[in-house]
Amino acid sequence: MRKFNKRAHFMLNEAELAALKKKSAEAGMTMSAWVRKRIMETTIRERPNIDWRPLTNRIEGLGNEVNEITRTVNEHGVATGYDVKRVLGILRQVKAELAFLVPYAHDKKEAGKESK
Repeated sequence: MRKFNKRAHFMLNEAELAALKKKSAEAGMTMSAWVRKRIMETTIRERPNIDWRPLTNRIEGLGNEVNEITRTVNEHGVATGYDVKRVLGILRQVKAELAFLVPYAHDKKEAGKESK
């Protein structure tokens, strides 16, 4: 975890403070984290307004289907063409469920920083 041991103090007028509060809240970040990201010239996007529970439930259900197929294949020692088609269909469903998140994905530059 990064250590923050330097303090910066700066003044804002009411409109600037209101804008900072709004933008950091939209991004789902603290004001401090938002300012640090802006200073480091990373792109900050508004956090998607998503009801995560139904999405995670649907994807969990698809994962359960894959597990059932895997158990069947392990029992019989071979995957049928039907098994493969079902798994590919499930993967397409997961991709479709997550497709709307693409605009909110991190830039390659940012993703590289996070994976290190």
